[in-house]
Amino acid sequence: MTTPETASAAGSSGWDAALAGAFEILLGDPPVVGPAARYGVYYASDSLDEFLFPNSWATPDALSDRAPRQFPELEGEYPFSPWTWRFDLSESLFRFDADLLAATGVWGEDGHKGPRPFDDAFVADLRTAGTVDEYGDLLVRGAELGALLGRHGVDLTGPHATKLNTWLTVLLRVATDGTLTDAMRAATFTERGPEHLVSVRDMSRARSAAEPWEERLGAVTHPALRDHLRMLCLSRADARSEGGFYSGADGWPWDDVLEAAGCSLVAGWGFGESQAGTAVARLPDAPGAR
Repeated sequence: MTTPETASAAGSSGWDAALAGAFEILLGDPPVVGPAARYGVYYASDSLDEFLFPNSWATPDALSDRAPRQFPELEGEYPFSPWTWRFDLSESLFRFDADLLAATGVWGEDGHKGPRPFDDAFVADLRTAGTVDEYGDLLVRGAELGALLGRHGVDLTGPHATKLNTWLTVLLRVATDGTLTDAMRAATFTERGPEHLVSVRDMSRARSAAEPWEERLGAVTHPALRDHLRMLCLSRADARSEGGFYSGADGWPWDDVLEAAGCSLVAGWGFGESQAGTAVARLPDAPGAR
């Protein structure tokens, strides 16, 4: 971590300027959009989908609540932990698998999963509230899902909900103010200030960033910030064990979910063997988009 002396020397104005310069480097040519453009940050992981249910926050009230909430440390403290963020469950994205909705494949009376933990009336309302893609998967926001859970009395907090694990893909929305700057602060784990930067001492061994990022990040004026961002721009091979790799706007494992929600990818990061990832996305311009 940076020392208090380093943080103090940087000053808030110097820190903001260092971040602005670093984000310009990461984004390259920033998206050319109007002043009303809004941005969000999403976090997704295979382990989240695999062990999501039963879940104490998967209630109608919690999913409909716009107030940001912080989850307990689910996987232990480690550098670049997503559990330092606060999440907006109402704007988080939930994608239901087509076979789950249709009660086909492993679902239904003849499938080994058996009957779904909800009925056809719930599915019909879900289809009305959400967006169905060409494969039959359905995407719905947390606020919409919460309302339907309450209306139909569907309980995702009990043990019977365990059978739904891996049949929903969840993109948790990180709570930000809608600006590109705040989204980049969250996605790069710099929103808590210079005293919370990750240094090479926090990693098992020192690594250089993947090219071309090692050279480009050399222009970052804040030394500790430069080292921190190096750990988020490793090669895919180095990021298998710790740190992350940066894919920019070229692709993200869950970008099909973003597209279905009307979002466009601005910057993506992957962790491990792409089992987890963080994305900055431009939000849709539809009325009421937050």
